[in-house]
Amino acid sequence: MKKSLLTLGLALCGAGMGFAQNAGVIYEGVCFTSASPNGNWLGHNMENAALIYDRSTQKEYVFFDETYVGGYFIGYGHSVTNNGMFVGSVQEANEEAAWGSYADAAYFKDGEWVKLPQISGRELGVNSVNAVTPDEWRMCGAQGPEGAKFGKDNLMLYPVIWTKNAEGNYDIQPLPYPEKDFSGRAPQYVTAMDISADGKTIVGQVMDCSGFYCYPILYQQDANGEWSYRTFGTSLLWDESRLGELPVLPEQPSYPNVDDYLSAEDLAAYQAAEDYYYECLNKCQSGDMDWSELPLYPSKNEYISDETKLAEYNAAIDKYNEENNAWYEVYMEFEEKLAEITTGASFVFNNLKISPNGKYALYDISAPDPNGDPDAWVPEMIYQNGVFDLSAAEPTMFSNSSTDKVSNAIYDNGMFIACSPTGSYSRSSYVGHVGQDEMKPVEEYLAEAGETAAADFINENCVFDMVDYVWNEETGMYEEVTIPGALISGTGFFTSEGKTYVSWFQDPANYNFCSLVLDLANPVAGIHNAVAAEGEGNVIGREYYNLQGQRIAAPVQGVYLEKVLTDKGVVTYKRMK
Repeated sequence: MKKSLLTLGLALCGAGMGFAQNAGVIYEGVCFTSASPNGNWLGHNMENAALIYDRSTQKEYVFFDETYVGGYFIGYGHSVTNNGMFVGSVQEANEEAAWGSYADAAYFKDGEWVKLPQISGRELGVNSVNAVTPDEWRMCGAQGPEGAKFGKDNLMLYPVIWTKNAEGNYDIQPLPYPEKDFSGRAPQYVTAMDISADGKTIVGQVMDCSGFYCYPILYQQDANGEWSYRTFGTSLLWDESRLGELPVLPEQPSYPNVDDYLSAEDLAAYQAAEDYYYECLNKCQSGDMDWSELPLYPSKNEYISDETKLAEYNAAIDKYNEENNAWYEVYMEFEEKLAEITTGASFVFNNLKISPNGKYALYDISAPDPNGDPDAWVPEMIYQNGVFDLSAAEPTMFSNSSTDKVSNAIYDNGMFIACSPTGSYSRSSYVGHVGQDEMKPVEEYLAEAGETAAADFINENCVFDMVDYVWNEETGMYEEVTIPGALISGTGFFTSEGKTYVSWFQDPANYNFCSLVLDLANPVAGIHNAVAAEGEGNVIGREYYNLQGQRIAAPVQGVYLEKVLTDKGVVTYKRMK
């Protein structure tokens, strides 16, 4: 890797941070997955740790729980403001919590984390904020329902918003959501993931009861302040007309609780037997007792001393087995019909974005690979990037023909960023646009836009020797092959003001993570506030050409041509910059 790096004192996991005094900066040991619109504030989020970096002062804030029980999280959507507010959650160790920690939706600002009002669910360890408006007026996220428990078929997250009141504090409000998934069962999650700049349009996801089908949900606030929701894109996952064929699935019977049949004396005897078992186990582990002498672990039902209670318990077990066998027959019929109705595709969990103007939503769809190996242990899948026009009465998807890319950002004019390959962190970014199949490597896009210094920085500093594994038909084995000079631009995005490119990637030589930050000479054209001129109609996309008719990525100094693609046709303008 060609680079000249200075090191800053980073406390996080012994990592180091480096920078170069030109168009680009490479920071070693961090993954900057979020950034403020102006590119000044950067956020690292990985393994329960958060690192927040202020580029203007080169000050860093490190939050890390060495026990790995608690932690810090930065939200999935537009989660950072120009004022240095980062939204997410704070997790603190607590023995009474479901996963060992309480979680509070919270935000970071002015050097500290501030917990937000919670409705319920702190003990589940999953409460969080995912996105915030640029003016910090509204946030969206999710909370755990009261009394929810892992391991049961019930809702684990529901969507909420926080809105700043006249006193400058935040009030929390639940959003409406479907209580049943598409199959008629309780969903696992219904979340709010990203928010438009005006705070009135939110995109989220519904995870079905089985955990196999994830699909998008759209929340919108009307002029009266009322919120409504609708799901969309679901025809890609199932045949709506056949959902009525699914059999009604009754609630699964619960296994009898043996404690209900034990007296206080029975429980004491059982507890003594359990204590004795662990005492013997410790002796075996220390070598003071032979393993052959270890008693069997005690079973509670063996300690029911009352014959009547024992008979009742055995009868309850027999009844449970009979009812559960009957339930399982209906369940198998349900699963077989569900497989007929569904396509095998699903939207990718926790990977969705909304454009700041609320017009577009960017999702990824994972579907069975029609050319995949039929004998593979796990079905081979392909990824397709999809952009939905949320302004339509029925949001329709624009999709590019490329596959094996995971999406990362969407902008006001329908431009989006996707990264490939999906199965490696040593990946690169590509720039696409609604209505166009072609996607360009980000360094080519920058070069065509006149950002030669930024493009040159990537081409000179992000080159690696990569190791790949290629199948050898003769040996019937994978062989290690070194690919020299592989360019890796990272999992990247332009900040919403278009002034900065940020990405993170894994160095294929040593598997260390790095982040790349490029400051651009001119803001990326067209990604902010794409508004149609009077009579244009709804803008689907914009294309730019020089006077020789060659397509360019963005307007250049001097005279250029702008082609505006709208729902009413195509209009071409001669412009001057």
